[in-house]
Amino acid sequence: MFQRRSSPLPQGDPGDDACRVDELGVDGDTLRHLPDLGDPIPGLAVRRRLYFNLSVLEDVEELTLAQLELTLLGDPYPPPGAAATCTLSIRTLGEPPSSGQQLVASQSFQSLHGSLYFNLTHISRSWRRRPGNPGAVLEVGSASMESGQAPSPACARLARYLHVSLLVVTLNREKCKASRRKRSSFQLPPAFSRVCKRRRLHIQFKDVGWQHWIIAPQGYMANYCHGECPYPLSESLNGTNHAILQTLVHATEPGHTPQPCCVPIKLSPISMLYYDNNDNVVLRHYDDMVVDECGCR
Repeated sequence: MFQRRSSPLPQGDPGDDACRVDELGVDGDTLRHLPDLGDPIPGLAVRRRLYFNLSVLEDVEELTLAQLELTLLGDPYPPPGAAATCTLSIRTLGEPPSSGQQLVASQSFQSLHGSLYFNLTHISRSWRRRPGNPGAVLEVGSASMESGQAPSPACARLARYLHVSLLVVTLNREKCKASRRKRSSFQLPPAFSRVCKRRRLHIQFKDVGWQHWIIAPQGYMANYCHGECPYPLSESLNGTNHAILQTLVHATEPGHTPQPCCVPIKLSPISMLYYDNNDNVVLRHYDDMVVDECGCR
């Protein structure tokens, strides 16, 4: 698993705070994307159990944000005229799971271009406090149907393309001695994940099982690009002429033409010291390892 760590800002900036994730508006020094380890639930409805392994968090880490992210992969939309209004619901499981479910969040939509985000911070904290985390249930149905009934073919097709993950932000106060800002209830800033920009991503080689053959460095700030390329494209989004026209077409016919993609447009190298297959120590220069700038293409 890759860990996303908020990197310190250049020293001397009065706004420096290495233990603050400004993009999300919360305190934290470590970010993780936890995959969904749950399984589909048999039945007429399109349901699956959501389960995230929160045991990877250390005891000294305070959970400051847990955000469920639902992203559509591929092109799940049916032909024009066959669309339907779908409802996505998240319910917590009781203890034991057979004791009932409680609705946490629900949202209806006809088309979904991008991602949906749900704040599961409170629930995730309760999962950490008790052994045998029961998880939650994700259900996709048609807006006109009752829970548990089979959804329309269009909604069922859309559900098969959903990718689910949990973004977890934690804070280790022992490492963060800087003065803390007063916390308020979290609301997702409108700009986060809606505008293409470079995000901080620190990769630890031990998290991907490479620590046995890489001598140095133990990790590095790789970064990544994420966000939307909305119409109209500004200069800060580094869009090409093609991307500008594509956003215009997307604004006219969003169901037929996707937005341009947020991708790296400038990368820099790193040097690595490692053992080769013959146990020789090798120093090698690897190009295109660090994302420096992002743009819409």
